[in-house]
Amino acid sequence: MRRATLHLDRIEPGLAELVLADPDLSLPAKLTLLYVLGHAEQPHHRHELAAVDTLVGDHLDEVLHELVGRHWLATVPPDAPPCRAARFQLRQDHDPDEDDAAQVDGALRLTHLAAGLTWAVGGVGSDGRG
Repeated sequence: MRRATLHLDRIEPGLAELVLADPDLSLPAKLTLLYVLGHAEQPHHRHELAAVDTLVGDHLDEVLHELVGRHWLATVPPDAPPCRAARFQLRQDHDPDEDDAAQVDGALRLTHLAAGLTWAVGGVGSDGRG
């Protein structure tokens, strides 16, 4: 089986570190998510995700349930259960207040990441001082 390649250089700066530091994600889920984030522009077939690593392939349904349940991935088609979906893509939630929020976020230097995470540049702890 051909192994998939993680493209960490294609992931938004700081996001890979957040994924790796997340204590609620299993190692196979982290590997899968890093792969998807490196190829965020496209949907991914089950066999492609299984090729990320043996840890992922051996527990694919559990990994997909975990990532869909934590709102990192969306199934294609949208309402399919993770164990029956043919493809998966990075979840892209539409924010109806996006225009107003963008102005406020720009002023506050906030970055919204997947799964409801928000990163504040220069926030408490971002400079290593607590």
